[in-house]
Amino acid sequence: MYEAWNDKMWNDATGILIWMSQSAYPSFVWQTYDYYYDATGAYWGAKKACEPLHVQWNCSDNNVKVINTTSDDLKDAHVKATIYDINGKERLEYGKSAKVNIPASNLAEAFALHFNPSDLAYGKKAVASSSTDGKEASMVTSGGSGSRWESEYNDPQWIYIDLEKKEKIERVILKWEAAHAQEYHIQVSNDAKKWKTVYTRKNSEGGTEEIQLKPVTAQYVRLECNSRATHFGYSLFNFEIYGKENMEMALSPLHFIRLELTDANGNLISDNFYWRNGVKELDYTQLNTLPEADLSCTLVSKKNTEGKGEIEILVKNNSHTVAFGNRLRFINPSTQERILPVIMSDNYFTLLPGEEKTVTVEVASVFLNGGMDILLKQYGKSERKKLSVTF
Repeated sequence: MYEAWNDKMWNDATGILIWMSQSAYPSFVWQTYDYYYDATGAYWGAKKACEPLHVQWNCSDNNVKVINTTSDDLKDAHVKATIYDINGKERLEYGKSAKVNIPASNLAEAFALHFNPSDLAYGKKAVASSSTDGKEASMVTSGGSGSRWESEYNDPQWIYIDLEKKEKIERVILKWEAAHAQEYHIQVSNDAKKWKTVYTRKNSEGGTEEIQLKPVTAQYVRLECNSRATHFGYSLFNFEIYGKENMEMALSPLHFIRLELTDANGNLISDNFYWRNGVKELDYTQLNTLPEADLSCTLVSKKNTEGKGEIEILVKNNSHTVAFGNRLRFINPSTQERILPVIMSDNYFTLLPGEEKTVTVEVASVFLNGGMDILLKQYGKSERKKLSVTF
């Protein structure tokens, strides 16, 4: 929600109102902190999004933007996007970087990420039989999932892509909104006048449809919609077209995006981390295939000032797999009870293979009588790690 406001700063968005962000009952999940003063995952997301200088990705159009809510201009900053597959391997061909200048209380777009370089339709001209305001034919080749083409509310309707030259076509992917076609044809042409039907579907259930074709060469590819599944017009997010692909070069369906914003001297200002499914939106079940990661926690430093303990903990991923969604909780080994409240620099973070993160913790010294253990919950796994921390 906060990043959505950032993305439209001063353009139809002058503020954001959060309702019911506090805890009502322990089992309710909307809050940013719970009944027992424990910061939830929502808190860490809000904390990250509300940085005065912030780098973020828009999942709807794949744009990467820098947000500056300070009163000073940010000059000669550098934005870098690094893409990793499900195994934590960096995919250089998908990454991007750029230099940006961001005025005070404003934002700047650095670049747009493109995850389907094999998509022949990306950025190409689209022509439709009809469209509604703001939902033009060009939306289906933008590569984003937040915009769509919508036709008038009658049958039949069509939309075609001009590939600009003859291409060998072997696969088509249609990503429908709820108002999909129940019956349609895929057609090809070399002059956009005479069309040949190469695929017919009569009982489509919508969603994401992957269509394998007998290889055919053409410049134009048309979706002819004959029967609507709803009373609304036809509504299509993406119309993707592929030839022969090198599957070894393909990005895993679920992958990770890391963003970094540095100043003119190379100092890190902001970083961000996302996970994305490029085939089936919002399907993150591939995370269940991640192997168990070997994580270690080391006490770096501790000090006690006026009854307040300040601790630095180094968390490291010692394995060759991604350690996703790590959550730190602190337990008093004498009482076996949670140590709360605590103030932490970060939580619910992901570590790539070999990566480490230093987390600072502030807690009342009285809570550390008897020591402190760390309960480390990694995605799909929990383990207890002992730290000798007493004051």
